[in-house]
Amino acid sequence: MHAVRLPESPAVGELRTTPRFEVDIAAAVTVDAVAYVGRICNLSRGGALIRVPGGAGLGVGGKVEVSFSLPELDAPLSARAEVRWVSQGDQDIVGVQFVTGFRAKETWALGRMFDRLRVLS
Repeated sequence: MHAVRLPESPAVGELRTTPRFEVDIAAAVTVDAVAYVGRICNLSRGGALIRVPGGAGLGVGGKVEVSFSLPELDAPLSARAEVRWVSQGDQDIVGVQFVTGFRAKETWALGRMFDRLRVLS
């Protein structure tokens, strides 16, 4: 797993409403019907920090679909998200906010996974 330093942005820290957890999860990030393979570096119920090699041409405000697997689910979890920031130092790193809610089973599966992880400060 690669260490990822979050940008020093007041908007990232001050607006966060759910705890985030360090993870290393393969993800498909779909932009304009093209899927890119990425890695989720940290995750919360509200969003994720994702490393997308090549950056997929993502910019702030961009709409994406993020899909990833959880051990407790039979099918990948998929959610629409909006790009909230792109790292200034590494264009491959983006922060997204989920704009669709999760179904009850998905929320339960996320909670089970979060129970086993440590909260990032």
